[in-house]
Amino acid sequence: MMEGHRHLVVFDVNVYLDAAFLTGAPFSWESFDAIAASSAQAPVPHPRGDYDSLRAIATCQSGTFAGLETVEVFTNDHIEDMVHSKAQHPLVPAPGSDLKGLGWNRSDADALLEGFVWEVGNRSSGGCVPTDVPDGNPPLDHEDGMVYGACKYLAGEDPLATVYCVTRDRAFLEAAELGKLSGHTRVLHPAQFVGLVRAARANLGVRRMRPGGPASQ
Repeated sequence: MMEGHRHLVVFDVNVYLDAAFLTGAPFSWESFDAIAASSAQAPVPHPRGDYDSLRAIATCQSGTFAGLETVEVFTNDHIEDMVHSKAQHPLVPAPGSDLKGLGWNRSDADALLEGFVWEVGNRSSGGCVPTDVPDGNPPLDHEDGMVYGACKYLAGEDPLATVYCVTRDRAFLEAAELGKLSGHTRVLHPAQFVGLVRAARANLGVRRMRPGGPASQ
């Protein structure tokens, strides 16, 4: 892709919750960065999928995809509300309930939203899209459709950008693999996204080493 190309990323709710589960409450960037550093050399995919979620988010912190290509992380109100809500759901669902989450208190859930989810967007020059209109449901359920709707909005705002939805939801990934969703967005597992970014950065490094290659950024 040409230099200056935009890569716009929407992380599903489960990706943020995976990272939060690993860091523990209250969320801290020190814990996040330490886990990212310690798992940086681990294979892709990681033996534990939640580590791939954390690594996928970590690849976006700089706002640089590869070279002059940018990566920007976006949410919508639905994603933010669900992360905040599910962080407070119990680790073990109550009898007759399917509500399962991190078991955090309200204060820690607030800090997770404001200090992590919002900050990921800020660091990458992304943000929160100003609409909550679902797309792709069915076959997606309402929650996944709301996530995919954020992707559709971004694709419409910049048709030249590449939009990604990064999720560990099997039904979401399967719907995309079977071609049941509109093609405005690449739906990837966190491990696939990590591998994609690493390959782009490695390829850039190889090209820079060649005579006449692009200058170092």
